[in-house]
Amino acid sequence: MSSADPRPVARASGAAGDGGGAARASGVEVTGLGKAHAGVRVLDGLDLSVPHGELTAVIGRSGGGKTTLLRLIAGFDRPDRGTITVGGRPALALPPERRRVGYVTQEGSLFPHLTVTGNVAFGLPWRRRRARDGVREMLELVGLDVGLADRYPHELSGGEQQRVALARALAPRPDAVLLDEPFSALDPAIRVSTRLAVTAALAATSTTTILVTHDLPEAMSLATRVAVLRDGAIAQVGEPADLYLRPADAAIAAFTGEVCEIPAKLLGDHASTALGPLPLPQTAFGAGFVLVRPEQITVDEAAPARATVTGTDFRGHDGLIRLRNGENEVTARCAAHLVPELGTSVGLRLTGIALATRIPPD
Repeated sequence: MSSADPRPVARASGAAGDGGGAARASGVEVTGLGKAHAGVRVLDGLDLSVPHGELTAVIGRSGGGKTTLLRLIAGFDRPDRGTITVGGRPALALPPERRRVGYVTQEGSLFPHLTVTGNVAFGLPWRRRRARDGVREMLELVGLDVGLADRYPHELSGGEQQRVALARALAPRPDAVLLDEPFSALDPAIRVSTRLAVTAALAATSTTTILVTHDLPEAMSLATRVAVLRDGAIAQVGEPADLYLRPADAAIAAFTGEVCEIPAKLLGDHASTALGPLPLPQTAFGAGFVLVRPEQITVDEAAPARATVTGTDFRGHDGLIRLRNGENEVTARCAAHLVPELGTSVGLRLTGIALATRIPPD
């Protein structure tokens, strides 16, 4: 829900009396979802399965349809085609307030005229709205001091506002919670603590969650699985380590982290490069390139391949080293205290398995 959307977050979560039971263990299933805006196709046959109780992060280019996906699941927009199931129930026939979906935006979208208690109670079933113990329970769940219960949103920090927004979304015990860039507006100093508190609350309630984010490290560190949205569909979904170490193609390798492209002779199950041999993820033949992460290029004085340090990028905990090996330029990563000086000649070797291969067209 964008800041201009008048619908309250908690109403998207639905009422607690909308059924549930065993069917609620089904998570979220999206099949063949299609949506166009002003004639431009945004989602095109998207399939996504989010198991019950898991947090799946969706990453992709800006304008690629991530928020559109959340709005379709929440019921704020309707798809042109496809199906959506939430908690084992077909969702498209239900209005937003009956879908049992919580929605937390970047801004939190709290009601400014209500206190923390009023905002959280708004998400509670009507029979419990007057029960302060229900509010206290939700505040404790998201790691907020109950002493903040009588404050108004403008009296809270950004991180506290986001925790209140989550408490309101979780209050009706929804079948799923949708998080749309919930931490991007926070200062770095409080972003980490806020997202840890939020994910701890989600895990404690076994809430099925979809997180949309532009922050790749955030997605990799918080999510059980990460889905890459590209050209209106999911290009790859898997555990964070799978996407980083075993990307489906060269484009996903580059999107999920820094890569180096090294000229190579592809010889079936391995490649021959100027920095030594390297196993391939898939059989390939011909003259082409292998893609590796900077940390796969190791500075090793015993290695026969030599390179000259042409630049460094000090990052505190580690550093990136730009190197020239003949006509080839590569980037290596090493511990901060091992970053060599400019102009130094160092030995290099490759480790691990190539992320992907690329063979130029004739």
